Order: sequence, then C-alpha cells, then structure tokens
Amino acid sequence: MNITRQNPHQPSSGPVVAQTKGFTLVELLVVIAIIGVLVALLLPAVQAAREAARRTQCINNLKQIGLALQNYESANGVLPGGSLGTIGVGNDSYASVHTLLLPYIEKSQILDLYDKSKGPFAPENFTAGRNQPGEFLCPSESNHRDSLGTDLGWTNYHANSGSWVRLRKEWDGVFGPDESVKGYPALGPLPFKKITDGLSNTAAFAEMANGFGPDTSASPNPLADCKDGRRVREVTATTARDAFLAMDWDRARIPWSGSWRWRGYPFTEGTIWRTWYNHLMTPNAHCWRPGEWWDLVTPPSSYHTGTVNVVMCDGSVQGINDGIDPDVWLAMGTRDRGDLP
Repeated sequence: MNITRQNPHQPSSGPVVAQTKGFTLVELLVVIAIIGVLVALLLPAVQAAREAARRTQCINNLKQIGLALQNYESANGVLPGGSLGTIGVGNDSYASVHTLLLPYIEKSQILDLYDKSKGPFAPENFTAGRNQPGEFLCPSESNHRDSLGTDLGWTNYHANSGSWVRLRKEWDGVFGPDESVKGYPALGPLPFKKITDGLSNTAAFAEMANGFGPDTSASPNPLADCKDGRRVREVTATTARDAFLAMDWDRARIPWSGSWRWRGYPFTEGTIWRTWYNHLMTPNAHCWRPGEWWDLVTPPSSYHTGTVNVVMCDGSVQGINDGIDPDVWLAMGTRDRGDLP
C-alpha cells in the first residue's frame, strides 16, 4: 500500500473555508412558537402579580382611612358627619367625610384652602378640590380624572350609609346627612359608643368603581354605572333584594339621558350618589335609582376579581367575597341592629 504524505511545508492550493450550518425556516418557526408559548404562560402570572401589588396598595389606602377615622374620633369625640350640611336643605355646603378627614391623612393644606360654608362646586373651592389625594384612589382603577379630563378629585372609597334608607326610614349605618331630607331623619356625627354592634363588626368604608364622568360614549359598566329602576314598595330586605334582582339592568337607562356617570366624583361632596354606599345588595351587584336620588341602591364594587375591600370601624380591613350571605352583609352595614337584620 502506498501512502502519500503531504509535505507540511508545502503550501496548500487555496484557503480553507469553514462551513457553518444556519437555521432552517422550520427551526426558526419552532423557536418563535416556543417563545410565544412561554410568553403566553408568563403573562397571566405577571399580570396577577401586578394586580396583587395594586390590591395591596388599595388595602393600605383603606388602612390609612381607618386610622384617620380613629384619630378623628379621638380628637373630636365623634366621627365626621356624612355631610357637613345637606344638599338642598339648610347649610348647602354638603362637604364629604373625605374632606373632613384630610388633616388626618396629612393633607391639612388642602382643607385649609376649602371654604366649608360653600359647596364643592363653588368657585372658591375649586383650588382645594382640584387636588387628588393618592389615598383616595385604588391603583386598580384606571378611569379617574387623569384620563377623563375632569377638574376635581375622585375617590374609590365610599362611606357606609347603612342597609338602605327605605327599609327602616332612617340612616342606620355610620354616615348620613346632617339634616332631615325627604322625610328621613338626620344622622349627625356619631361617637364610637353609638356603634353598639361593635367596631370590628361594622363597616366604615368600602371600595367603589368610579363612574365615567363626562364620557357618555363609553359602554355601560355594571361595576361603575347606576341605572334607573322602577319604584320598590317592598319593606323587607329579602323582598326588596328580589325586586331589584328581577330588574333587567341591560335594558334599563342610565339616569339623566345617559349623562349621570359620576360615582366617586368629586371626593369633596357628601351624598349617597357621589361618595356613600349601602348594604342592601351584595358587593359588585348592580346600582339602581328607584325614583329619588336619596333612595339609591349602591353596593360597593371593584376591579379585584370577585371581591371588594372594606375597612371596619376598628381600622381593620377585610376582603369581602361577592358570594357573601346577603343577611350577613346587611348586618355589617348597620351600627346597632345586632348580628342579623
């Protein structure tokens, strides 16, 4: 066998070219598909983590409000009234609980600008009202004034006005108007000792999805909008609930020819249709106006799936599931009715 050995010193006939193999189209498509699957798997987890962080901030906001209530009552001997003056009756300033709590969330400079003898829409109060305390907004809420272009500040946390004023012909919660209105007696500022059901058993504030304000083109939102409903004659909680549940919310109209979308605005106004809520219907149920505005049925609502956060009168915060027993929920809204309605 003849073996020919190449002289290592002999120059080669040309340069040696290293050949590399590239991705085929099929391989590239497979990689893209894998990346897409990974993104699809990770995105819900990222969104869930972000929402968990937003909900935690929302809970912290409610804790700040609960602490402010405790400090207000300690300093004044009573809680702030649901309104300082009642719209359409006597002193027409109707400043909200939120307005009176400003110094207790370290926002006294806003209250210093506010003339409590005038209403929230008085020109003298626009400077104060244009401020937006971060403690009053839930991060899960997107349609506040920055996106709506409104002048005044909003709130996602509404004050507990009780079961439903029509049930017992009174404001049986923690907050209400300080003048008699539409035949319902006034509810002045309460001391804690008047909440005989116990501070840990009685709600003070709950979350509320803000309305869409001037945006009348947005589709009706079951969490944020109220609609006109027929008058309800029933006088028990059970029959009243059944009557509202039987109403067709999809076919009903938003009040004022579709223009009333002002839940949560402005935070400076103390009324049932702006900054209070009640406990007849469970969280995230529909909001109804069965005739008079003072008769509004306005359950709390939020964009946290299946739950709303509530701060109790003792300052503790609870997450309340949509499926809570309606009678238990009703009892949480009343201050002196025992454990059951």
